Amino acid sequence: MPAFWQPFFIVNQKSEILMVHEIIVQLVLYHDGHYLSGLIESLKAQSFKNFHVVALDNSSDDTAAKKFKALWPDGELFRTGKNLGYAGGHSFLIERTLHSGAPFVVVLNTDVQLHPDFLSELYARMKNNHELDACGPLILEGKGASKSNIVQNYRLFMDFTRARKFSPDAGKCFNGDEELPFFARTDYLSGVAFMIRTRVLRDISFFDPTLFMYGEERDFFYRFSKLGCKAGVLRNAVCWHFHDWSSQSKEGYQREYYYLKRNKVLYFKKYRLSGGLISFLIKELVSLPFTAFWMFRKGGLKMLKFYVLALWHGLKGRSGQGPL
Repeated sequence: MPAFWQPFFIVNQKSEILMVHEIIVQLVLYHDGHYLSGLIESLKAQSFKNFHVVALDNSSDDTAAKKFKALWPDGELFRTGKNLGYAGGHSFLIERTLHSGAPFVVVLNTDVQLHPDFLSELYARMKNNHELDACGPLILEGKGASKSNIVQNYRLFMDFTRARKFSPDAGKCFNGDEELPFFARTDYLSGVAFMIRTRVLRDISFFDPTLFMYGEERDFFYRFSKLGCKAGVLRNAVCWHFHDWSSQSKEGYQREYYYLKRNKVLYFKKYRLSGGLISFLIKELVSLPFTAFWMFRKGGLKMLKFYVLALWHGLKGRSGQGPL
């Protein structure tokens, strides 16, 4: 193992084991130990077994890390001593994954549960389709402790010049019929869950760590598409996303809205998409009365403050972890 990794390496120093695995599964932990039982049980139930799990703990205490090690003792756990965010955390882990020799990496949220054939379906599709560089699953909504058949994300399309997305399948009721295509090409994939070839990541840096969280998929898949890489989604690979948007705290809404708005401005500036930036700012100005009313209901007066800060910080080029 290169000396670079020694200060951060916590567990399982048998790094040579990684060389034999076909898939590396990456997790970024952040005070989310309550989700890990469901995720780990679904990983244990996978019909495809030739994979290895690596995790980075961004938490300020040991709760999530201890639970991860208790539930998955053979996994590797890294800690940096500071919160790198979702984007920085996965970029940190990609450097480790590239040393493993595994041909595929799966990026996962911790608040998901996987169908037993999730990995086998994605692996078979990509193994047999060399022109496909990344593949995502059918993401269904988790409701409380139950798995629903409501589509959260499947096909995702993006006008990258204006940062406008289109999700034609969101909200549909999936009953195993032909309403959703078995496989479809897409412009980008949700960061909740997807598989990508590691060789692609040798040519493109992964999620931009300066974004910290939210908007990292748009930024990455813009670069991905500019290189001519291809992405798609597969209906037979299924997972459930249990993030409960309806019960988020006001602080959660404030944080999410800040990063979503700030990082969109940073994206336009980074790639010099001036037309998209101007269009975005005009739209924000026109819709401000309605936006302000919605923000007050969801996050109180502080949300308006962080909305203004988000636009200002984006225009000033302030990146990394925000004020929340």
